[in-house]
Amino acid sequence: MLPYVGLGVRLKAAGQELVIATSERHAPAFRRHGIPVRVLPLARQEQSALAADRFDRWQSPARLRRRIRNAQDIAHVIARGVLDAVGQGVDMILAHPLAHPLCAVIAKGTGLRCLGIYTAAPGMLLPRLSAGGVMPAHGYRLAETLVQAAISPLYAPALAWIRQQVGMRQGKSGNLVGILRDQRVLHGYSRAALPKDSALPDGHRAVGYWWPVREPGWRPDERLADFLASGPAPVCFGFGSVSPGDAERLSTTIRNAVRSLGVRAVVQAGWQGLDVSGDDILTIGECPHDWLFPRTAALVHHAGPGTVGAGLRAGVPAVPVPLALDQRYWARRMTSLGLSPTALDARHLAAGPLADALHTIMGHNRYRDRCSEVSRIIGAEDGTASVLASLSSL
Repeated sequence: MLPYVGLGVRLKAAGQELVIATSERHAPAFRRHGIPVRVLPLARQEQSALAADRFDRWQSPARLRRRIRNAQDIAHVIARGVLDAVGQGVDMILAHPLAHPLCAVIAKGTGLRCLGIYTAAPGMLLPRLSAGGVMPAHGYRLAETLVQAAISPLYAPALAWIRQQVGMRQGKSGNLVGILRDQRVLHGYSRAALPKDSALPDGHRAVGYWWPVREPGWRPDERLADFLASGPAPVCFGFGSVSPGDAERLSTTIRNAVRSLGVRAVVQAGWQGLDVSGDDILTIGECPHDWLFPRTAALVHHAGPGTVGAGLRAGVPAVPVPLALDQRYWARRMTSLGLSPTALDARHLAAGPLADALHTIMGHNRYRDRCSEVSRIIGAEDGTASVLASLSSL
């Protein structure tokens, strides 16, 4: 969500009037920068989704049915919220990838313009096809089509409801491939991070990262500042918002890997509630990556797109530990680009392989040199400026 906060701040500074439709969980990040929010009542559905996101569990048929119903409920809440916002007067809809099918149909039915703004994309859920290698030229397009077809049932009830509300013919109300075929989409990451020969769908363009912004008046925690000043640059561990399950096991794995290497470490507790203690280990809460990462020797993270971008921006080598969603795509891209020697599966993470991977990236300058090369490329890009230019041309 943080790249969208950064994008919103830049759009507001450029004189754009905007309102963000999001859940109460994400609303404070926008409000702190004076960006109006229309809250979508998604607390129950989000809690259900978080409870189900234990990817180490077997997904029984009953659990899968509950997840499908929950996803359909989320789509309906988003559809109602966006349609209500449109009814109060807007000129354009900027659509998150999860909301884009709904927003595209609302825009068509109400005569508005719609632009997809993606930090992740459906095709990334099939990384063996989309991340290069098997079908370098057309694998991404094929993966996108397959995923859109597979998730269409999750949107079908909400899309049928939208069409009824705006007076459109029903037709194939759940066909996402057709709905999104002619949509323009800007991807908030660098083309340098994508496969060289990969062809994005027509109308799609990677424009560069949308960098998060710090909260007004932010200052680093004194404990963290003192720790960083008291010795060599540490390894930073952080695993984002998707939990691999057992926080105690993961904390022990990190502690053992750090001790075997004899390095210092900063561990972000994250949504997992990691708690790693030791003389040379500090567990912290949230901290802006643009401040923290340049002060570290190496990173271990979940390979979420924003974290990957922040690491590349800082020029710091990393060991990706993906779990699910688009994380495996970005982990593959990191190894394919020579930014990391290997990716480790979060579900089976062990101290030995983790320590070995860290020893490799910290002991060979080629990984830091390669990260520095990519850092210079993405540092020259301005993804937000491309969004502003597109708003003028639509």
